[in-house]
Amino acid sequence: MSKYLKKSFLKNIVVLMLTCLVSLTMLINSIAAPWGVPDEEITAGAAVVMDADTHTVLYGKEMNKQCFPASITKLLTALIVAEECSLDEVVTVSETALQNMEAGAVVAYIKPGDKLTVRDCLYGMLFRSANDIANVLAEHVSGSVEAFSEKMNEKAKELGCNSSNFVNPSGLTSTEHLTTAYDMALIGASCMDNKILMQLWNEESYKMHGISEKPDGFTVTVGHKMLRKENEYYDERVTGGKTGFISASGNTLVTFAESNGRRLVAVCLQDKNPEHYLDTKALLDFGFNYFFNKDSSELIKYDEIEKQLINDKIIEAGKNNLSTDKTPFVTLPNGADLEQVKWDYDYNLPGYAPENAVAKMSAEYQSYPVGEYYLLNDRESDLVITDMPEEKSEGKGISLAVIIFLVIILSLAGGAFMYVSSVRRREADKRREALERRRRRLKSMNVSEEEFNEMLDKYRQEHKRR
Repeated sequence: MSKYLKKSFLKNIVVLMLTCLVSLTMLINSIAAPWGVPDEEITAGAAVVMDADTHTVLYGKEMNKQCFPASITKLLTALIVAEECSLDEVVTVSETALQNMEAGAVVAYIKPGDKLTVRDCLYGMLFRSANDIANVLAEHVSGSVEAFSEKMNEKAKELGCNSSNFVNPSGLTSTEHLTTAYDMALIGASCMDNKILMQLWNEESYKMHGISEKPDGFTVTVGHKMLRKENEYYDERVTGGKTGFISASGNTLVTFAESNGRRLVAVCLQDKNPEHYLDTKALLDFGFNYFFNKDSSELIKYDEIEKQLINDKIIEAGKNNLSTDKTPFVTLPNGADLEQVKWDYDYNLPGYAPENAVAKMSAEYQSYPVGEYYLLNDRESDLVITDMPEEKSEGKGISLAVIIFLVIILSLAGGAFMYVSSVRRREADKRREALERRRRRLKSMNVSEEEFNEMLDKYRQEHKRR
């Protein structure tokens, strides 16, 4: 290879490398960070890990599949009780509360006429998973298990659970008692928002007050092994949760966790023991390690939103004071740009929306819902919106690795084409220069092209004969 070609080759290699670097930089700044999946395979039949503050689903496996929940049902029961009762209220055990217990069902030592506090009952139900105590609490709140079950379904709807049906407060076997991993995550997130309820898990065990069969009281220990410091599955991030098992459901598990200011809820249904703990750890590792929460307040332009709502006839022009019902955090994968978050508005609000809500704001990142808030206005509007918004089609982002690979391939191909074209162009230029020099020499010798070609052919023939 000539010195000229070597220099040209090195120059083109440098140009190619710079082109790839610029292309990759532009690509990384313009495309979305990948969403990803847990590092470990999730063996549960249905599972989900959700950010408890933004309700962003970080990973889901068959999360809308209806399954038997078993005793994780008691979380919804506990949530309703904690919202409607004082912990020091006295509860009296009835005969009906102790009936219809299926064979093998976990029960406490209670008898008709025994008196317990609501605090005692919550510990007995959540730690010992006593099904009879769940009935006692249901009767205390609503008068009967059937009436309480109706309240459970109303509360579930209020939380956004659209695929659940609860027929008892305990989770005992019933073909009509069904839920989903997603719905249980919503229930779990609401439990995490209840400070009174979350305080119960500050202890690993609790001594209940005396009853007729146990006058000195008895101690219950939390069943969730990730909350027990001496257990091999203990995880310091875990702040609460509930186990469950019946033959029809397999092992079920709901887990609350907190780390570096972020809160997650993980749900495993149709799982096995101890895989449900291993799956939960993998879900929590994924949720905490690959995502972050960011305050998106700077993206919300209330002046522009007000104009849009006025134009859509949602609010009237005048003295409006728009705000969100809570800090509008969004949950994003590591490396994501807040500017890539898009907001949409829904004017068809549920009956349980805040009284002064005028719209529901939904944040999206690459078609993934990453945050949801109510837009509030301190001046109420009498307008009623009946048109349903068009549903958005779900899309999936292209993997970052695939895009980078394609850019590199295209850059290399483009660079190779540029290099080959450059070499051919220089060779053609050299041939044209040589022909031009020959023409000038022949002209100075008063020899034409034809005469020169004849002389050249004659020389070649004589040389060949030799």
